[in-house]
Amino acid sequence: MARVRPFKGIHPRPDNASKVVSRSYESYSKKEIKEILKTNPESFMHVIRPEFKLGEKSPANTPELFAQSRAVFEQLFNECTLEQDTDNSFYIYTQHIGKQNFTGILGCASVEDYDSGVIRIHEQTIASREAVLRDYLDVVEINAEPVCFTYPRNGSLELLTEIIKQNPPLLDFEDDEGKKHQLWKVSDPLWTEKFAEKFGLLSHVYIADGHHRSASSVLLAHDKWVNSQGVSGNEPWNYFLGIFFPDDQLKIFEYNRIVKDLGNKGVAQFLEELSEDFEVHFKEQIPIKPEQAGHFGMCLGGNWYKLVYRHRRSSEIVASLDVSILSNRILAPLLGIRDLRNDSRINFVPGIKGPQELERLVNTGKYDIAFTLFPVRGEEFYAISDQGKTMPPKSTYVVPKLLSGLVIYSLSE
Repeated sequence: MARVRPFKGIHPRPDNASKVVSRSYESYSKKEIKEILKTNPESFMHVIRPEFKLGEKSPANTPELFAQSRAVFEQLFNECTLEQDTDNSFYIYTQHIGKQNFTGILGCASVEDYDSGVIRIHEQTIASREAVLRDYLDVVEINAEPVCFTYPRNGSLELLTEIIKQNPPLLDFEDDEGKKHQLWKVSDPLWTEKFAEKFGLLSHVYIADGHHRSASSVLLAHDKWVNSQGVSGNEPWNYFLGIFFPDDQLKIFEYNRIVKDLGNKGVAQFLEELSEDFEVHFKEQIPIKPEQAGHFGMCLGGNWYKLVYRHRRSSEIVASLDVSILSNRILAPLLGIRDLRNDSRINFVPGIKGPQELERLVNTGKYDIAFTLFPVRGEEFYAISDQGKTMPPKSTYVVPKLLSGLVIYSLSE
């Protein structure tokens, strides 16, 4: 059963939250990051890029750089840009995207649950990246961005959540994209016990986004088990920050593929080889977003093509996914792309941006060809996790995306 516990969250003051929080680093351009660092001394971006405040730059992924991040975090805390609650609390969080609202519960997940399989994964991680993030956590000693979990809606947690949301929120603000964010604190011991009890009724929770963040937290705990004496199991590093969404409060988008070139092939040769496994329908310049599994859109030479897979889908669930079919029938055999994680010829574009973004990138001349996919379905997501299997890299893009610095978990208290 899932063990999720409350914690003493560190968060912005109600009056400065919009200035403090940050989207993921990768979502900003270099120009935007430079402007934030220059004009906003309260931004959590300074913890991510500490050299601006400290006037000294250290090499990437080194203990020296991590120590600088810790120093900037302490500076923001000492300046009261951030404040810490005195009571162990759960936090209810709602993100508003247009007319859609996504509500989840912030709490701390258990390393032991990860080890035992109560926490289930669907994506493999890269050992070198795990190690870097573990070293980062060991020095900086905070979780600033939660791992995103999901679970099948059962009604109990959601009922408690709706009751809490009748109260005024602790934080209520809009970010730099115009999205509205609200946060409620649950600190009454009777209520935190109720939430922990309802979490305990869940046989499994599933990582929707944040496999490397969770794996690095687990790796850190394992190291400390070996190197520490008298481990009780209650040490803060035996847990890591998560946000838990019922499955109907997440939206799974596809991750589309875009490739720099056709290898040594011409367009005519590529289309001929493609037709062995796919029906190729010419659609001129109409962007294609597939409406069912086994159908793909392809942008090539300024035109869009609809591809329909000719063969029966595999009975093995991972092989039956459209991302697997694309890799096994097109990317690897026709374009020579066999390592999705490391091949510099391929890139990935979240489906939330639409096929028009793929067309724009192809039209820049930086890429020759792009593919749109039908998204992985929720039942496939759960089945793959339950069977202990993993999807190909960049198979899903999950919304909502969480902010850094909204609620922080200390690994050192």
